[in-house]
Amino acid sequence: MPHISKRLSQISESQTVALNSLMARMRREGKDVVALGAGEPDFDTPDHIKEAAISSIKEGFTKYTPADGIMELREAICAWLTKQYEADYSANEIVVTCGAKHAVYEGILAVVDPGDEVLLPAPYWVSYPEQIKMAGAVVKVIDSKQENGLKITAEELEAAITDKTRLLILNSPSNPSGAVYEKEELDALVRVIKKSGIFVLSDEIYDTIIYDGRKYTSLIGYKEIRDQLLLVNGVSKSFAMTGWRIGYLAAHKDIVTAVKKYQGHSTSNPTSISQKASLAGLLGDTDFLKTMNKAFTERRDYVHKRLNSMKGVSCILPQGAFYAFPDLSFYFGKKGIKGSMELCGYLLEKYNVAIVPGIAFGMDNNARLSFATSMQVLENALDRIENGLTSLL
Repeated sequence: MPHISKRLSQISESQTVALNSLMARMRREGKDVVALGAGEPDFDTPDHIKEAAISSIKEGFTKYTPADGIMELREAICAWLTKQYEADYSANEIVVTCGAKHAVYEGILAVVDPGDEVLLPAPYWVSYPEQIKMAGAVVKVIDSKQENGLKITAEELEAAITDKTRLLILNSPSNPSGAVYEKEELDALVRVIKKSGIFVLSDEIYDTIIYDGRKYTSLIGYKEIRDQLLLVNGVSKSFAMTGWRIGYLAAHKDIVTAVKKYQGHSTSNPTSISQKASLAGLLGDTDFLKTMNKAFTERRDYVHKRLNSMKGVSCILPQGAFYAFPDLSFYFGKKGIKGSMELCGYLLEKYNVAIVPGIAFGMDNNARLSFATSMQVLENALDRIENGLTSLL
């Protein structure tokens, strides 16, 4: 057996990737699998963005770019942040990355040393703890409460901070719960962040997918923690460009410089063609966002109503993103089901419906469902889930 480094051998496989592999195998075997695991909009990338990419290829824009991204795109990101949040950032405070996932990892590497603690509110996105471990840091989970809408409070944050704490990762809107921090909640968290001096990495990749006329508050609006803030965003969700792999990090210029150096030795640069496409997205018409959000709202309402109508199931109303995160623990202990892995495995193998176990997000009582798919698929999937759960009674 070959030797595998400790750095990689300690990492768990992504549960969402593992689920996709199992579904692919079942489909190859001819099984009719309905999947609610995808973390991407089912809408196609808008035509004007695709045309910009095609034009860039025809014009020969297929070479290396600067490691931190082309100047036009970094300036467009600054303009977007100003338009959305009245933020004042310059191009040397922006680094374009190979997806927002890489921006998160690079941000962690830039400010965290081996042995430092990183605070991670649960439920959390599946890759956060593994990226923290790859950086040699220590994951310290802060459990959120159902009665607080699966969000942490300022008191809980302050109680978790020690002299070893270097970074807090905050994700709003949340993957997997759809929870969104209100301004008053962020005000209180920011006071603790400012007082403690820790860094905060704010993953706001779903910031344009917000429901019920809610006004989204970004941490980029808090000037008092500007030097402590690492803002992560990208085009994947807002512009239906998941496969184009363009994200960005906005931070103090010294942090950006460090990330730029790392990126120059790891990926060289983000894809040139995708950068031109992203530029078209940021500068072009954004009316399609209203169309996407209208569809997501209708699907959210349906999924939320169906889940809460099922015996023993409870689910908070998602305020953003396109996920529902129901508590299914009522069914644990029935017919040998011990937790979310067993329950989701049962639903997949017996009822051919795929959802993601909550244990992957730090909350074993729950499971994640994506409603970024058609209403027809959702109706079929929820019928199968309900039938599967009923069979355990």
